[in-house]
Amino acid sequence: MRRAATDWPQSARIWGCDRIVVSGTIADCEACPIHAEDHGEPGSPCVVLLQGLGMCVNDWPSEFLRELAQEFRVIRIDSRDAGRSGRCGPDIDPAAVSLLQRCPGISGAELPYSLRDMRDDVLRVLDRLEVQRFALVGFSMGGMIAQLVAARAEARVTAFAQICSSAGEARAPVPDEAWQRFLRVSRPFASDEEAVTWLTRYLRWCAAPTPLSADDAREAATAMVGQGHVPGGHARQLLALAGSGDRRDAVRAIRAPALVIGAGRDRCIFPESSARARQLIPNSELVMFREMGHALEPGAMACLNGWLRSKLVAGSARPAALTGGRA
Repeated sequence: MRRAATDWPQSARIWGCDRIVVSGTIADCEACPIHAEDHGEPGSPCVVLLQGLGMCVNDWPSEFLRELAQEFRVIRIDSRDAGRSGRCGPDIDPAAVSLLQRCPGISGAELPYSLRDMRDDVLRVLDRLEVQRFALVGFSMGGMIAQLVAARAEARVTAFAQICSSAGEARAPVPDEAWQRFLRVSRPFASDEEAVTWLTRYLRWCAAPTPLSADDAREAATAMVGQGHVPGGHARQLLALAGSGDRRDAVRAIRAPALVIGAGRDRCIFPESSARARQLIPNSELVMFREMGHALEPGAMACLNGWLRSKLVAGSARPAALTGGRA
C-alpha cells in the first residue's frame, strides 16, 4: 500500500499534457502537467512504474525502489488527477459522481477522459525523456494503463508486469463493496480530519489480509491528504477505470514477456481477472499470492524484481521458481 520513499534519491521533472478535459470540453493547453520522477543511469535498462487509483509515486515500497535502482533506470509517473500531476477538473465534481452512480451504463463520450488518454500521457512523458525502450510495471489501475501502453508501443516494450489488475474487461471487475468505498472517496469530506479518519479505515480494508497497522494506515492517509488528494480527481480517475470500454484486444496485442501477479484475497479487483489476463497475453506467466490483499507485499515485490532482472539484465539467471504464497 502507501509507503513513503523519501529516502530514495529522486529528481523531479514536470511535463505538460497536450490535452486536458474540463467540463466535458477538450482544449489544447498546458494546464494539466504530468509529474514524473527519473532516477538512474540513462544507459541502464529502463523500468516505468504506474500506480493505481488515487495513488502517487511515493506509494511504491521504498525497499523495492532501492533494489530496482541498483540496476535500472526507474521512471515513476503520477497519473493525471493524482499526486503532483495536474487536476483535470474541479476539486469537488458532482457531475463526475453523478456519472459514477449510473455505472456501468455510461458511454465513453461522457467521460472527462479515458484510460487511453492516460496511456497517451505516459507515452508523452517517455518521448520527452527520449526513452526508446522500456519495461512497464503497473499496479491496479496502473496495470490497466500499462496494458494499453504495451499494446500501442509494442516495439518499444521490453517487459510487462501487472499486479492486482484486470484483463481489459468492458465492465470493471470490481466487487460491489469495493465500488461503494471507491464512490465514497469520490465525494467530499467535511474536514481534513474526517478525510484522514475515513481513508485510514479505507486503506486497511483494501490491504486486508495483508498487514497494515492503524498507525501506518493513518500516516499514509495523512500523507494522501497532504499530497493533494481531492475527491473530484478520484472521481474522474474512477470514471476512466469504469467507463473505458472493452480493452481485451489491446491485452491480446501485448507481445513483450509478461508477468501477471494476482492476489487470492483481493477485495478491490476479482482475483480471477488476473487468470483471465494470463489467458489473453500470449507470452505471459501467472503468479498468485494466495493470502495477499490489494497491496504491494514484500514477497510479490521480490518476485517481480527477480523476474525483471531475468528479462532485462544480461547474464542474469532466471529465478528458480515463480511461486505465490504468503509474502
